[in-house]
Amino acid sequence: MRLTRLILLVAGLLAVAGTCPAQNGNGIDPEALIERILAVDQQQRSQIRDLVFDAEYVEREDKGDEGFKEKIRFVKKIYVKYIEDTAWFHEEYLEFYKDGKLKSQKDLQNEARDRKEKKKKRKGRDISYSMLKPFYPENRELYNIEYLGVAEERIEDRVCHLFRVMALEENELLINGDFYFEAESFHLVRAEFTPAKLVKKMMFKLKEMDLSIVFGPNDKGFWLPQQFDVRGKGKAAFFFGVNFAGTEYFRNPVVNGGVDESLFEAQEDGE
Repeated sequence: MRLTRLILLVAGLLAVAGTCPAQNGNGIDPEALIERILAVDQQQRSQIRDLVFDAEYVEREDKGDEGFKEKIRFVKKIYVKYIEDTAWFHEEYLEFYKDGKLKSQKDLQNEARDRKEKKKKRKGRDISYSMLKPFYPENRELYNIEYLGVAEERIEDRVCHLFRVMALEENELLINGDFYFEAESFHLVRAEFTPAKLVKKMMFKLKEMDLSIVFGPNDKGFWLPQQFDVRGKGKAAFFFGVNFAGTEYFRNPVVNGGVDESLFEAQEDGE
């Protein structure tokens, strides 16, 4: 098995190296590699019309010497529908736990509404957002993208190419981060990133925000999100420090199972 993986890796590297003249000490042209990555991503996107996930979000609070302890847990259903060059996103909150106790449906509805409103105000991203946007030709002028070669360590037990992405300006809509692509398939395995500019408002100032997302293949070979992590530090009103961490798990993906468009229409109407 290891010999087979090595052969596939070498073949992939040679394929990329042979596309254009080499541009670095690894004998790989980064631009040719990016073209291959985008082509693989586009090929998958052309095959997926919609996605449904069972999701679970766990939010933890910093308890000092006790470490991060679970504070909130949501059980959700997530729907994504791809329309031409965009994607629609909808999530249903099914269960709400606080400090390990199941809360009422009324508490669930209130908490879900509050979180959706905050996400809309903050223009929060979700899994319908393509992590490869910095690599798109129309966005390249906004970033400096550096190829750092094959990662020294395995990422999610996979040999990966490593790119470092840096925004050329401080902008809340742009990101800085490291992107790991599997050397055999050219799919994104993991992205570790931060906003290029942190939110700073009168009542809350965000000091740190670290995010990461992990992808992996399902039983049909589609590479889909599996886990999203966020950790941050901030200062709320009256100098109150806030340290938080959260993880969302995406399970049991259903590809092209058919999603009713009315779900997204209800959301647009201000569900």
